[in-house]
Amino acid sequence: MKPLTAAQPSFKTKYYHKRIGHLLRIERGRPPGNREAPEVVLLDAEPGVTPSSKPPVRIFLGTETAQHRAERIFVWSILQVRDPARRYEIHLMKHLKGFDRSKWKTGFTAYRYAIPELAGSQGRAIYNDVDQIYLVDPAELFDMDMQGCGQLCITEKETAVMLLDCEKMAKIWHRADAERGERHKFFRHRVQAIEGMWGQLPGVWNSRDHEYEPGVSKLLHYTTLQTQPWQPFPKELRYKDNANGEIWFEMERAADAAGFTLFTEENPSRGYTKLVEMYRTMHEEGSPDVGRPPEKTFSGKSLTEHVDPIAELIRASGAKSLLDYGSGKAKLYSPYPGEAPDARFKSMAAWGETRVTCYDPGYEPFSGPIEPKYDGVICTDVLEHITEEDIPWVLDKLFAHATSFVYAVAACYPAKKFLPDGQNAHCTVQPPEWWREQLEGASRRHPGIKWQLCAQLKGKLGKSDRVFRG
Repeated sequence: MKPLTAAQPSFKTKYYHKRIGHLLRIERGRPPGNREAPEVVLLDAEPGVTPSSKPPVRIFLGTETAQHRAERIFVWSILQVRDPARRYEIHLMKHLKGFDRSKWKTGFTAYRYAIPELAGSQGRAIYNDVDQIYLVDPAELFDMDMQGCGQLCITEKETAVMLLDCEKMAKIWHRADAERGERHKFFRHRVQAIEGMWGQLPGVWNSRDHEYEPGVSKLLHYTTLQTQPWQPFPKELRYKDNANGEIWFEMERAADAAGFTLFTEENPSRGYTKLVEMYRTMHEEGSPDVGRPPEKTFSGKSLTEHVDPIAELIRASGAKSLLDYGSGKAKLYSPYPGEAPDARFKSMAAWGETRVTCYDPGYEPFSGPIEPKYDGVICTDVLEHITEEDIPWVLDKLFAHATSFVYAVAACYPAKKFLPDGQNAHCTVQPPEWWREQLEGASRRHPGIKWQLCAQLKGKLGKSDRVFRG
C-alpha cells in the first residue's frame, strides 16, 4: 500500500474504522421524514448597513440531527466572512418527507438532487454538506461566472460542494428520482449526457481534510467521517484526531462565547411558531384523539415523579425562587400563601417556602412576562414538545434565568397523543446522549450554572431514567 500524500488523499471509511457493536447490529434503515420543506436560517443585512441590490445568497445545506454541532458552526463560519449588506438564506435540508433514505450513506445523501425543485426551478443555489466551514464569503462562489454550465463542482463525482443553475438543472434532476432512491451515478449520467452542462469548480472551494492550505483554501471540508472533530457518531465510529481540528474548535469556542444559536426567541423557526399555536388550541379544546378533556390536557401533573430530585437541588442550593418553564396548567401545585388560587405563583409542600412562578407560552393565564432571574429553573414534560432547531435557544433561556441550577426532563419516546396537524406530540424524539449534548452546549454558553438532566426511556419492561449532571 502506498503512503498517503497530498496528491493521493483517501477519505474513505473502512470496516476497521467502525466499532464492533455497529458492525454486528442489523441495519434498520432510517425513519421516514416528517417535514414538507426545509427550515430556513435568514441572515439579513446587518443593522445600519444599506441592503445590497444583489440577489440573496441561497445555500442548501445537507444535514441531519446528529450533526447539530456542525450545523451551527457551518452557519457561524458564514457570519464571520459574510457581506454585511447582503441577504443569505440557508435552507436546512433535514427530515424531508417522501424520500427513501434506507440505503443512503448519510441522512441527507440525495436531498441535493431535489434542490432545483426546492428552489422553484429559478436562480442559483449553492449546495453544501454540513461537515464544512467557509473561510471566505460564500457570495464569491454564488456570483461566480458559470460559463453557461448548469453545475459546478471540483470533479464530476465530488458533489459535496456545488454551484447550480436551478432553471437548467430542473430539466434533468427531478425530486421524484431522488425520492425513490436513485444513486449518485444516475444523476451524474444525466449531467454527462448534455455537453457543457458540467463545469469544474476550483479546488479551493472544497479543500478536503489534508488538502487544506492556510490562506489559500476558501472552504474546509471535514469529509473523512472518522476524523470529524465534533465526533457526531461515537457509537458507530472509532475516531482519530484531525490535523485541522483546532480550526473548527476555535470557531465553536467563539460561537459559544457569543451565545450564538441558529434560531432565537425573537426569531424562532417556522415550526416552533406553528407548534405554539397548536398547543394553545389543545389547552382550550383538549386532546380528543385520546379522550382527554381540556382540564386534563397538559395539566402539569407529570411533575409528580420529579418533586424529590428538585427538592434535593433546592436544599443543596438554598433556592427561594423557582421558574417552572412550560408548567402547563400547574395542577400539582398549591397557591402560594397570600396569592389567589388562579395566580401564576405557586408552592409545593416538599419544597418548603420556595416560591414558584409558572410560565407557559401555550397557556394564556401563565404566558405573561417573567423576572430576569430565579434561583432555579425547572422544565418537565416540555423539551420533547419543542421543534429540534429551537431546543438550543429554549435551553439558553432556561440557563439565562437561573442563578444556581437548571433541572430538565426529556422524554425519549413517542407520545400517545397527537397534535391537530397529525404529528406526534413528542416532535423531538432523540436518545439520551443527544439531549446531554444539548445541555452541555447550553452550559458552555452559560458557564457556572449547575444542571441536571433526566432522560426518560420507555421499553418493553416499562419506563427508565438516565440522569446526567453537569
